[in-house]
Amino acid sequence: MSYAIRNSLILLVTLLIIAGAAFSYINFVQKSEIQQLTSELEALNRDFNTKTNIRDQYQPLLERFNKAKEIVQNYDKKLYSNNNPDDVYDYLSEINDDNLELFYDFTYQDSIVQEQYGIIQSRIVGTGIYADFVTFINKIENSLYLNKVENVSIRPATGEASQDYVNFNLTLNSYYQKIDFETAADLTQKFRVNPNISVFNPLKPLILNTIPGNVDNLTNIEQSRLIGLTSTRVFIINQNGETKILKPGDKVYLGYLQQIDVENREVIFNLDKGGIKEIFTLKVER
Repeated sequence: MSYAIRNSLILLVTLLIIAGAAFSYINFVQKSEIQQLTSELEALNRDFNTKTNIRDQYQPLLERFNKAKEIVQNYDKKLYSNNNPDDVYDYLSEINDDNLELFYDFTYQDSIVQEQYGIIQSRIVGTGIYADFVTFINKIENSLYLNKVENVSIRPATGEASQDYVNFNLTLNSYYQKIDFETAADLTQKFRVNPNISVFNPLKPLILNTIPGNVDNLTNIEQSRLIGLTSTRVFIINQNGETKILKPGDKVYLGYLQQIDVENREVIFNLDKGGIKEIFTLKVER
């Protein structure tokens, strides 16, 4: 074999080896890298498109957020911060301590979870003066924390000295927040009432079976004597033999002093004898 042929064969083999190595590198190394890079590029494109959509939605979402925030901050109600029934009980106790004469049992029943809030359900059963009960409900529904009163039942109380007492029971739904959010509710206005709600007791008989007792030891003008008067004052010896000075509008047992008639030397009292209205006149003793 000539030297030229041998060199040609060596060169050919070398070229074949280089070509095989290049083919193997392309198919087994670079192709895999290309596929990996292609997957990474697709992932980056998806991420880019997602962030582009977020960017496009930011401004309208910001406007909705600011509008919702303004609504919340201008709202005069507030949700309880958690589902602890003790918070509801303490809140009701604060309402009842405000010179209301109510006696009740508070029973926690359930806590219902909604999508964006929760509801604490409780039962309240008790007795008290009708006007105070109405004021109690008035404050619950109009004050700071969001409570709803349902299934109210009232009936005249039995065995009570006053006809103004009623027995009552109701269901209370108290709303609490699942996530914290801003509020501008004024804590200085924690308790509020609607002054237009009447506290007249429709269950009280128009005419009572018995006349209320004189528990405050007021002047019983039917057992008293008028000993003197001026245009603005009257002087009375009451049922206990004590001298009392009264002016128009002052309370007496079962009523009040309505008018002083200086010319006729008499005073006129307006009495309410258990629903029966009566005018009673006292003349100055001579």
